Amino acid sequence: MKRIALIEDDRSLLKRLSFFLNKQKELTCIIVANSLGEFFERLDEEMKPDLLLLDIELSENINTIAHLQKIKSLLPRMKILVITGHNHPSYLFKALEQGADSFYLKGSGLPKLLEAIEATFSGGAYLDPKAAAQMIPLLRNKKKSPEARGDITPPGDDGTVLAEGPGLPEWQLTSREQQVARGLVEGKSYKEVAAGLNLSVNTVRHYVKVLYKKLKVANKIQLSNKLKRYL
Repeated sequence: MKRIALIEDDRSLLKRLSFFLNKQKELTCIIVANSLGEFFERLDEEMKPDLLLLDIELSENINTIAHLQKIKSLLPRMKILVITGHNHPSYLFKALEQGADSFYLKGSGLPKLLEAIEATFSGGAYLDPKAAAQMIPLLRNKKKSPEARGDITPPGDDGTVLAEGPGLPEWQLTSREQQVARGLVEGKSYKEVAAGLNLSVNTVRHYVKVLYKKLKVANKIQLSNKLKRYL
C-alpha cells in the first residue's frame, strides 16, 4: 500500500481528493493537511509518506516553491507531485529545480491525477501535455538566453515581480496578475482573458482566486470597483 500525503488549502477540494484517493486499492492518505505547517505537525517519523501531493499555491504570503528543497531534505525518499493551476514554463522549471518530481494541472480530471501518481511511483515524471509543450522551448533555449537561464525575470513571470503604478505596490500584484485583473475590469470573460494572454482557462481561474485573496474581495464586481481607478 502506497502512503500519500495531501496538502491543499481548499477544504472542499481536499475532502474530495482524499476521499477519491482512499477509494483506490493501492493508495491510502495518511496525512491530509490545509497548510505546510499542518503537514509538518502531522508528520510521523514512524510512518512517512511515499508521495506528497502539494498544492503549490497555498497562500500569496508563502512561496511554496522555496519550501520544496526543505521538504526534500527532510524526506529525501518521498516523491513530490505538484498540484498547480500554473502552466507558465519558467514557473514549472523553477519548481523542478527545487525538487518537484511531477506536475498535475488542476482541472485535468481525476483519471489524469491517477496517471500522474502512477508515473511518479514508477520512477518517471508526469507533466501535463499542455505544460510540456510550453516548457520545451524554454529547455531548448536555456543555454542561449540569460532570460531563459533565469538570470532575468521575463515579463509576466509569476510570483516575483511586483506590479508598479499608483496604489498597486501595496497589493504586490505580479505583472501577470495585473494583466488578468485588467481583462476582468474591461469586462472580458475568463475564456477571453485566457486567449489574450495565451493561458489556459484554469490558469486564469487561479489568478482570479489569488486576486480575490490579495484584494479581499468576493466577486468580479468588487474586484472591478477596487481596481478600475488604477488599470
